[in-house]
Amino acid sequence: MPLTFNADIYSQLLAEYRPKVITSEQENEAAMIIDRPSAIALAQKLEHLPNQTSEQEALLDLLVMLIEKYEDTAYPIPVSSPREVLLH
Repeated sequence: MPLTFNADIYSQLLAEYRPKVITSEQENEAAMIIDRPSAIALAQKLEHLPNQTSEQEALLDLLVMLIEKYEDTAYPIPVSSPREVLLH
């Protein structure tokens, strides 16, 4: 992976894919949203690229943060005691 980061290339990636906060299950799961891939679809594509650029890695990091934020809110993990976990 290159050690340089080109803000212009990153800006082009952002303009092309237009990442945004995920607000619904439909946005979270859809393969395409209007004319662009969903955050999950794009993240999967980026993480499997053999030679990720710094800019692609930064976009992947952003997408993962957006996905995790939605999933932490939509699918909270209940607090359980160790005993409850073992009994489940």
